[in-house]
Amino acid sequence: MYKVLNNDLIKEYIDGTPQIRSLLLEDNETINKLDVSEIGDGNLNFVYIIKSAKKSFILKQAVPFLRCVGEEYPLSRIRMTFEIEALRIEKEICPSFVPEIYYDSKDMSLVVMQNLDSHKILRGEMINRETFPLLSKHISTFLADTLFYTTDFYLSSAQKKDNVKKFINKELCKITEDFIFTHPYEENKTNEYSPKLDMREVKKFRESLEVKKAVAKMRYKFMTNAQALLHGDLHTGSIMLNKDETYVIDPEFAFYGPIGFDVGIYLANLVMSYFSLEKNENSYRDYVRGMIKDTWDMFASKFKANMLENEKKLKSLQWNYPKGMEHFESYTDDYIKDIFDDSVGFMACEMFRRTVGLAKVADIADIEDLERRARIENKILKCASKLITSKYSQIDEIIDEIERYATF
Repeated sequence: MYKVLNNDLIKEYIDGTPQIRSLLLEDNETINKLDVSEIGDGNLNFVYIIKSAKKSFILKQAVPFLRCVGEEYPLSRIRMTFEIEALRIEKEICPSFVPEIYYDSKDMSLVVMQNLDSHKILRGEMINRETFPLLSKHISTFLADTLFYTTDFYLSSAQKKDNVKKFINKELCKITEDFIFTHPYEENKTNEYSPKLDMREVKKFRESLEVKKAVAKMRYKFMTNAQALLHGDLHTGSIMLNKDETYVIDPEFAFYGPIGFDVGIYLANLVMSYFSLEKNENSYRDYVRGMIKDTWDMFASKFKANMLENEKKLKSLQWNYPKGMEHFESYTDDYIKDIFDDSVGFMACEMFRRTVGLAKVADIADIEDLERRARIENKILKCASKLITSKYSQIDEIIDEIERYATF
């Protein structure tokens, strides 16, 4: 039977669950030996770190409401089922970049997993101006592989459709539809603004025909284009890492959607980090700019390689003729260009919502100089408006655009 756990109830639950107890305690040890502390700071769930002399792990439990609001905002616990299923699929595809799962219970809406105690959250590390030479290589591989190996290119038609059905994540998709694609573009009580933000800029993009049409297009793609299994919330707060290892966590928003969404959301968070930098931080600007370029370039190269390698193995009749692979490669280039276009559009939507919507990024929201913060946010709104209403052919053009708005 389901019940919401707390520090004391967790010990009782572990004591009565042999699969977990054996991970932490020797046969003769008592449950009082455990140290339990609540560490979650997310919007949805409760997260605990549990330690014994033998081992430590993370226990994450979904509650039947939105944690950051409270019981007045009911939310189904099934989101934990989606997270568990997504973690298992991602772990199978990219074992080096997904934490170990030790135990899960759909009845209790919880998962017990590896404690990444030698890793830190990427967002905080970027705020501290830390660098990670392997990050772009790791994340581009995670994106290229998890997104490719859950598409119709790799899965059978029946398996893909079964997966789409399995990941009908209605409630969390609705949160995304509302908080990324709807509320920021209207006068909505959930929106939050920094005190010095120029509301004329907000009004300008909200009443722009081209912006509104472009955002509506991206919203429609998000809702209807079931290309691959997405992480669904891949930002710099969903990545834990050190100099050698990178882990992607928290796929509770997982569902089948457009590939460019995961790519664009991640890139947007790098872009906002870039905007947050001081004028004299040129070396870190170069680093972040390089991350944006490298992530896209390596993702596109790896995704294309996956497509070509898979087709060579399949030898499908559709492309099995003298110039078939040459033609398939041309099709692959077109497909990746469509992903690029979508990524830019979703990037812009994320930049809008992180500026005027409910959820912020600490890179900018924690800037104490409110005048400076407002200047940055106004630049982000202008840049996002330009990105979503223009056409680009390569990542270098995006970087040039970002740099122009970040420094004017």
